[in-house]
Amino acid sequence: MKVKILFLVLMAMMSIIFGGCNEQSANPKNDNKIVIGIDEEFPPFGFKADNGDILGFDVELARETMRRMGLEVEFKPIDWDNKENELNSRNIDMIWNGLEITDERRQEMLFSNPYMYSGFIVFVRHSNNSEQINSKNKLNGMTLGVQSGSSAEMYINNDNELKTNIKGLEFYRDNKIMFEDLINGKIDAVIADETNGRYYILKNYLEDKIDALNIPIGDKGKIAIGFRKKDINLLKDVQRAFDEIIKDGTAGNISKRWFGKDLIIHN
Repeated sequence: MKVKILFLVLMAMMSIIFGGCNEQSANPKNDNKIVIGIDEEFPPFGFKADNGDILGFDVELARETMRRMGLEVEFKPIDWDNKENELNSRNIDMIWNGLEITDERRQEMLFSNPYMYSGFIVFVRHSNNSEQINSKNKLNGMTLGVQSGSSAEMYINNDNELKTNIKGLEFYRDNKIMFEDLINGKIDAVIADETNGRYYILKNYLEDKIDALNIPIGDKGKIAIGFRKKDINLLKDVQRAFDEIIKDGTAGNISKRWFGKDLIIHN
């Protein structure tokens, strides 16, 4: 009888231990702090300011979410190319930094619900007639600017109809010169990442000089928060708190401060 009781006790203990390996709590390190991995050179999502502070759109979203969960948060710069290993080796607890969902990444991590789209749109000089440019076909006969080596360049090169009908394509190494040439009339339109373009316009007070048009170029991606495969409960707890700040408008207001528009996905 004693042997049987001892066996049952051992089996119960093993169940608790191995069950804990399958689902981690919202406090993986058994303390009150969550460590979030970021690329510190990825504005506007996350970056290090001149004074050393970590700033960014996703940084603000994460701070507010962790505050509502009653958790302290640390933003840890990581090697972005090695982000999956950083996560799975437990150097960080999650990745929250403009992280796009891909099939390859799904093999390595869990994702929250997507909260923003990523993709390229059209930017033109401010005009009362800007709204008339409402489709890709309206770019026919225009000279377009695009960042050299970007996915936007690839999309244009693969779109034979667009490439054939535009007047020309100018390549730029940075957004600053590209948008300056747009304002000065050297090019007619710019194809750029929506979040980066809107952030640049807002940061440089160019709302009265450049219009962002809702004309997607290429496929849209989805941005989400990344978690370890085993941290199911952590994902659920963060999702619950994050859903609250989306529902009450806090996330949308943060988006407006960084992009001049609410880009949050509202389900």
